[in-house]
Amino acid sequence: MPMEQRDRQNLDLNPGTQLTRSGRAAGHKRNGCKMDPLLSGWIRIGIKAQDRHVVFGNLHTHINVDSLREAFKALDGKKALGVDKVSKAEFGKNLEANLENLARRVQRGSYRPKPKREVHIPKANGKTRPLAIACFEDKLVDWVVGKILSAVFEPLFIRNSFGYRPNKSADDAIKACYYSLCKDKRQHIVEIDFSSFFNTIPHRKLMKVLGKRISDKRFKGLIGRFLKGDLLTVDGETLPSQLGTPQGSIMSPVLANVYLNEVIDQWFITTYASYNNIITRYADDAIFFFKEEALATKFLEGLKKRVSEYGLRLNEDKTRTLKLTKSNHEDFDFLGFTFYWGKQGSRTLLKVKTQKEKLIKSIQEFDQWIKQNRNTMKLKDLWARAKAKIQGHVNYFGYWMNATKLHHFYIQATRSLFKWLNRRSQKRSYSWEGFMERIKYFPLTKGFTPRKLKTLGASVYVR
Repeated sequence: MPMEQRDRQNLDLNPGTQLTRSGRAAGHKRNGCKMDPLLSGWIRIGIKAQDRHVVFGNLHTHINVDSLREAFKALDGKKALGVDKVSKAEFGKNLEANLENLARRVQRGSYRPKPKREVHIPKANGKTRPLAIACFEDKLVDWVVGKILSAVFEPLFIRNSFGYRPNKSADDAIKACYYSLCKDKRQHIVEIDFSSFFNTIPHRKLMKVLGKRISDKRFKGLIGRFLKGDLLTVDGETLPSQLGTPQGSIMSPVLANVYLNEVIDQWFITTYASYNNIITRYADDAIFFFKEEALATKFLEGLKKRVSEYGLRLNEDKTRTLKLTKSNHEDFDFLGFTFYWGKQGSRTLLKVKTQKEKLIKSIQEFDQWIKQNRNTMKLKDLWARAKAKIQGHVNYFGYWMNATKLHHFYIQATRSLFKWLNRRSQKRSYSWEGFMERIKYFPLTKGFTPRKLKTLGASVYVR
């Protein structure tokens, strides 16, 4: 079973539809060129959204054949099928007629999302995360609505909100944390963890937040139908959704960002943010840095009250304040990394390393994958897939100060590969020397340029 991954849904988006600061699409020309009608629709939303006080009253019309066709091209046809078992290839056999029929039902108000199919994905802590698998035509509407929401709310988000946004990544969030701490000026940290965040967002409160920016009742009604859609559980029971945004939904991360922007980000920026007090958030994972301990304690007390008012819950076991200094041995985890102060020769530096639980889970996952697939594909293909998995781990965790943990993962992965390749049949395939010879000619990593974390001014991270 695949391990949970971040950025599961790549909402967007063609770089050609991303607005520049001037409000024009990248690569778009005014003089002598006719603007593509679909592109101009996204541009109009984006330009209008730059006004932070504007309210949108006519978004529903953007769910049309052209935007649904763009969604069809963007969606991955290899994803799991919904309850109707219709794949992208099957839907595409009569594409234009299917798109016209879907757009007509959406505009008339007769469209209703089909029940979603529940699956459980393992997490690094041994628990599972439920995902809701939608039918393909529902994914098309979901994609378009998600893109519209992203265009409408993107200008409202703070710079230090990094999750599920264009041109932002987990790497940016890690750097923001590092730069906030590396000068040892913001030693007091508030680490929070939500209890089942995506599954507990109150629909009514979420719709009220959306209503501050969107007055289009038809568009909000469509979002409401997605939120309240039925779920077909793993036990075969059909249940209505009362709370939360379905994980696996394409618009779900955008809705989560909209809600947390209201609950946490804007509140923090207006009440606490300064050069000495900084927030870094990636989806529902957030870290806060303070210069003064009293202010950190006061903030956490206020935060608990605020999230409760908005119908959310904090995991008390994982929500805490701590002091991270060169002289103590405290640390904290964020996005799969552990931050700590450690020795580098004669100096004490702020360091990051792969979180212990993440490292163990990655090793176990790789070993299980090799075990299950060693006889299902040719050696050439198996080797290529193993190389891609190892390289993916290296690319994410590849900071120069994390070399020890990267090396540990690589050694364990190669040992797993050696072990299970020798169990493809009764005959032993490789000696260790022969296996090392194969790695010499067919390396399992491309090599990487370790990303550097250097000291920068943290004030640039506060809007």
